Amino acid sequence: MKRIVLSLAVWAIVAVPSAQAQSTEQPARTASYIEAFQNPDGGFAAKLGGPSTLGSTSSAIRSLKNVGGSIPDVLACVSYVKSCRDSESGGFAPTPGGKPDVRTTAVGLMAVAELLIADEETSAAAIGYFSKNVKDFEDIRIAVAGLESIKKTAPEFAKWTKQIEEMRNQDGTFGQGAGQARDTGGAVAALLRMGVELDKREAVLAALRAGQRSDGAWSKAEGPSDLEATYRIMRAFFMLKEAPDLDAVRGFIDRCRKDDGSYSSAPGGPGDLGGTYYATTVLRWVKILGGEPGLVETVGFVPLFNGKDLTGWEGDTSLWSAREGMLVGTSPGIKHNDFLATEKSYGDFILKFSFRLNGAAGSNSGVQFRSVRIPGHEMSGYQADIGENYWGCLYDESRRNKVLEKASPKALEALHKTGWNHYVIRAIGRKIVITLNGVNSVTYVEPDETIARTGRIGLQIHAGGPMVIQFKDLLIQALPEPTADRPAEPGFHLRTIKTDDGERKYSVSLPPGYDGSKEFPVVMFLHGSGERGDDGIISAQVGLGSAVFGRPEDYPFIAVYPQARKSWKADSEDSKAALAALDDVLKNYKADPKRVALTGLSMGGSGSWDLAAAQPERFVAVVPICGQGEVGSAAKLKSVPVWVVVGDADGQKTVINAREMTQALRDAGAKVHETEYRGVPHNSWDRAYNDPALLKWLTGHLTR
Repeated sequence: MKRIVLSLAVWAIVAVPSAQAQSTEQPARTASYIEAFQNPDGGFAAKLGGPSTLGSTSSAIRSLKNVGGSIPDVLACVSYVKSCRDSESGGFAPTPGGKPDVRTTAVGLMAVAELLIADEETSAAAIGYFSKNVKDFEDIRIAVAGLESIKKTAPEFAKWTKQIEEMRNQDGTFGQGAGQARDTGGAVAALLRMGVELDKREAVLAALRAGQRSDGAWSKAEGPSDLEATYRIMRAFFMLKEAPDLDAVRGFIDRCRKDDGSYSSAPGGPGDLGGTYYATTVLRWVKILGGEPGLVETVGFVPLFNGKDLTGWEGDTSLWSAREGMLVGTSPGIKHNDFLATEKSYGDFILKFSFRLNGAAGSNSGVQFRSVRIPGHEMSGYQADIGENYWGCLYDESRRNKVLEKASPKALEALHKTGWNHYVIRAIGRKIVITLNGVNSVTYVEPDETIARTGRIGLQIHAGGPMVIQFKDLLIQALPEPTADRPAEPGFHLRTIKTDDGERKYSVSLPPGYDGSKEFPVVMFLHGSGERGDDGIISAQVGLGSAVFGRPEDYPFIAVYPQARKSWKADSEDSKAALAALDDVLKNYKADPKRVALTGLSMGGSGSWDLAAAQPERFVAVVPICGQGEVGSAAKLKSVPVWVVVGDADGQKTVINAREMTQALRDAGAKVHETEYRGVPHNSWDRAYNDPALLKWLTGHLTR
């Protein structure tokens, strides 16, 4: 009897919902598809080679955010969107000089919000336009969506609310028959955007869920399922923070995907920009509602799992398997812990992954790092714990056998006990930081110098009852650990110089093939404020250094990584020490002083602007990343090629400054590029230093 119960329990646990991991190439392919629609006038067309429209431009901008792409020419796009505004009426027209309408005015507001160019004049004029021109429900629905994007309300909200509520059924739903879910979703989203609290929430949710078909999607009425109806209903779910069958929705979207990265509005149809907008938006909602990041940042990281089999891992294959792009541990109930471990060991790194635990009460799992196999079934080392009473904790497995640091209360508030969660583990030197669903959970500094700082990564099934643990999107960024050994060989090295300010340590990396027989160009990298110090190592573990360490063959230059104590201002002691480090490399290595480029991120991005303006003759190219410059000094760089990089989800001042610096350089006749990565916050450096176009441009200037 006991055995039968166990078998039934195993069946119940194994039958957890699937959630196939998305290929890391898919968002990039979709981004390339969308970017191709931008025309020279800055707008986007509905079809390749067709005329630009504001509707297509707004959809493209938002779709690129969903997949982490970038607008090829941001300043031209800003200009195009502004040109569609009708100053007389306050509305927006589909094309410059055209006739404004309610729908286009709403999507115009969405575009100005995404481009960070919304201002009080534009907002007030649009509100006035809506007040005069909004008539029916569809007008209300799209108008309040536009106003939500610019965080504004309209005097007519009370009137519009009443107009919608008059359409409502007695049970709180809207519409009838097969189209009820779509009608309810659209009306509910509009009411929520106007701040209305639903008084019959459960009936609304029941209607929305009842409309989901066996193929995972919804329809407008009696017709086939499509992404437009699905988008409208999923919008309501997302705003209500509720979920339908998410894996079924994901499956429908997968069937709409095309090889070129586009999506059709229904399976079997042609891919287009509209279908791509619906699909990428709904997919982002599906991920967030399921507890995953809306977009997993993969650039600069290497997959730990190939998505197909256990290559690179070793463990008990009766318990561990590769299924639907996930690593899955399935326990029928075991008396000892079991681990699936990487064959490779890692020292300093950043590791991120999503996980979902389903099982009997007390089920537990975890991810080992800097760990070793020990006789029997155990691993010894640090563990990012998973399970009741241990979520978000740092545990020391089979070594000190205790919790080293408990999870922060704020991190536990972000936990999804039955859904997907996301860990990021940063192990750098003696410091370990764990974030849970984007919230800092643990910050721990190892006090014991004898504890190993290298080891394997392992996934755990804890002893106990039946359970299933799923892992996906396992990505690692291995970091260099410069030493003073063998200073003339390719790789990362730690050096010390004497300056007027005392001894300074810095790192240098030598490219593959370096043997001292031929000259190489040089890139000097300035780190951000978080890497200030005096160990000379951490400056090489962020930005350019991590990119070079991951793929050294793609960076055919010597790189110098000085370390600041305070600031990279051009006249600071830190900048003087940086130039001294550069001179030390030029003197002691086969390095070409006529081919030196300068780059930096955040504080180092600002330092790149400042130092290059002070000594433009020293550099053949400059790449400032997410750092603000002095617009008045831009003209000093008119003879130096510049590539400006920022994430458009960074601080607004930083984004606008990047555009102003770009425009000032263009006005001065400089050769300048600008890239804004859509939806990327302050860390735009991983994208930048792994961007093939930027690297081609940089190496081109270094090899002339």
